[in-house]
Amino acid sequence: MRVYAHIGKGAVVMLNSNEVELIQEVMRAIALEYDWPDVFEKEKPIIPLSQAEKYSGLYLTKSGLQFKVVTQNENLFIQCDQQPPLQFFPTSELEFFAKTVNTSICFERDDTGNITAMTLSQAGVTSLRQQADKQIRAERQE
Repeated sequence: MRVYAHIGKGAVVMLNSNEVELIQEVMRAIALEYDWPDVFEKEKPIIPLSQAEKYSGLYLTKSGLQFKVVTQNENLFIQCDQQPPLQFFPTSELEFFAKTVNTSICFERDDTGNITAMTLSQAGVTSLRQQADKQIRAERQE
């Protein structure tokens, strides 16, 4: 259910199914058709990335999970195990997001300005309940 009392608009979607994604899709379609305010996420500003190579390297979690950060033409890609590389876009010098999945990365640096670690955050939804946001911290390997 979504209500905009101040403009006299709203909707209730009921389905005979456990498909939460379908309810969200129907709500998005209604919102687009009837021009509801604040339904779609604001576009994240993408800033130019200078010195992309300073993020490159192998990052390792305490449990042994490896993330390989590579740059290509000033673009940042992260690969985990056998998965294909995923492109991330900068919103600040230390914060990045992926357009294809709901994932963001925040890099950390030491007092001298060197990148020392990254934290990957991923929010997700399972079929019937909201899943807790997941965070994975990985330290850069020399």
